[in-house]
Amino acid sequence: MSAHVGANPQILAGKSSGGLANFRIIPRIETYPRVLAFAQTVAGKLTILAVFAFGLRLAIEEWLPVSVCLVVITFLPARRRLLVTASTIIFTFVLPWSKYLHPLYTSALIVSVIAIGAILFWLSVEWPQSVVGRHPVFILVGGYSLLLIFAAYFPNTTRVYLTVWDFTATFGVYLWFIAYSLADSRLPSRDNFVNQLGTYRPFWGLTVVPIPKGATYWRRIEARNAEQLAVAQLKGLKLLAWSLLISIFFKYFSAFVHGYLAIPAFSLAFARSAQRLPYPWYLCWASLLAEFVEQILSVSVWGHRLIACCRMAGFNALRNTYRPLSSRTIAEFWNRYYFYFKELMVDLFFYPVFLNFFKKQKKLRMAAATFAAAGFGNALYHFFHDPKYVAQLGLWRALTSFRVYLFYCLILATAITISQLRRRPAAPTGFLRARVWPAFCVASFYCVLHVFDNTDRVYPLLEHFRFLGRLFNLNV
Repeated sequence: MSAHVGANPQILAGKSSGGLANFRIIPRIETYPRVLAFAQTVAGKLTILAVFAFGLRLAIEEWLPVSVCLVVITFLPARRRLLVTASTIIFTFVLPWSKYLHPLYTSALIVSVIAIGAILFWLSVEWPQSVVGRHPVFILVGGYSLLLIFAAYFPNTTRVYLTVWDFTATFGVYLWFIAYSLADSRLPSRDNFVNQLGTYRPFWGLTVVPIPKGATYWRRIEARNAEQLAVAQLKGLKLLAWSLLISIFFKYFSAFVHGYLAIPAFSLAFARSAQRLPYPWYLCWASLLAEFVEQILSVSVWGHRLIACCRMAGFNALRNTYRPLSSRTIAEFWNRYYFYFKELMVDLFFYPVFLNFFKKQKKLRMAAATFAAAGFGNALYHFFHDPKYVAQLGLWRALTSFRVYLFYCLILATAITISQLRRRPAAPTGFLRARVWPAFCVASFYCVLHVFDNTDRVYPLLEHFRFLGRLFNLNV
């Protein structure tokens, strides 16, 4: 469950040199002395920002305000954190104002949630030996759980019923950002709350998973001088280019697979299976493989764009997705595929268990911490992510209908635990045995497991097993 293995290209790059080993579609321009020197000049910064803005225009709708924010942050590096906070506030309240159905109401909900985060942060800093100071994240997550239960049993005949659920949903959006902020509050080198606020859904991407993590990580990756800023921005420009290339490939891949080859979408193949009108087993496999590849491409595209903007702002963050299909262990794939979600699980669930329980039993300690992250934390995150199901179905039915994803988490946590604890024989020699075969086995496992990677509560667990049987031509 290493925090960095699998996401850092420099760590994962092969050691061979020469020939095709060093070939790159996009060269490592940040290592070219002349390019690096030019990037530190005013003309160089303007050139990089202009090229980046042009690429961003092809990627997102709000490319112009994002680009303006990046220009200001680039030329005022001493105020970087404050400017990031200001930009985040603008993207949270000002720019979407006309898009909100009830702007004042929505803004009031967001402010209320942030105010609660600020109060918890203040309590944790002022009274570090109190219950809140010693267990701030536990208090936050436990409090949100109680809020969800309260909302589930709140009478739907009252006037404030919808307000209670709107507040619960808004709190869920900011939950994990506040959690990182509270974890940082226990450190002597913590940021003040103004800087913490800049990490709450930063302006380069309004996600639910903190990308890239919280203030502790931000301080570690922030550019400290002109050269570090130039390196970060050049790498950001490269990553945006990668995002555009992958998005083009994604477009033509989907057109070829679903258009020319007429392979059905996975959702359609699954629905046909549930209706007892299944496609042939080979088409089920083809739809599953296509869905698996498309999901990796999709995560790569938007993840690269977010990290590219983050790097342009002066934070040299690790990629969110880095060559997951080259993973040779199950744990490594989970690390490479969605790095910052994995980091969220590790920071808030794995380490608390690993550092506090079963200290004399190493294997049990690792297994318990892994199940806390990949199992319990994973399931808890996704259950909190869709509170609308609790509102629609009630708390108990929402829990029982969540069994498909609970099963997925159980299998995933078990597989990662085995991957980490099993004794590995001597590394095989040869490219096929050492690299291709392990990567193929790992990718096949995750591809098949994707049958159960579902939180929509549309079909019961039995239907997912039935589709799994279709893959092997079993009439179940």
